[in-house]
Amino acid sequence: MEVYNECLRKSSEENFVHFTFDFSQSVTMPHHARQTGPLYFPNLRKVHIFGVRIDGQRKQINFLVDEDQTIGQDGSQAHGPDSVISMLDWVMSNYETENDVHPCR
Repeated sequence: MEVYNECLRKSSEENFVHFTFDFSQSVTMPHHARQTGPLYFPNLRKVHIFGVRIDGQRKQINFLVDEDQTIGQDGSQAHGPDSVISMLDWVMSNYETENDVHPCR
């Protein structure tokens, strides 16, 4: 926890950016947060949510990965390295600032 707090402290300075990322959950579409029972549709879509938080800019970007965009059957294997690297590359390319890179271990 000490290392994480140090990274957050550095990300509030001008020359550092700290990215936090993870797959949060899979949901079926349509989805309602307050639904009391199952929805009845012929085929529900499974969507994976991948979030990237940019702590220095206080932003969060969420990617929705549809089940037909995964490499496994039935929407599985969305957490592979190719998809994660592609999404991180997009975030770093579009939210890039003139900052130093510092790995937090």
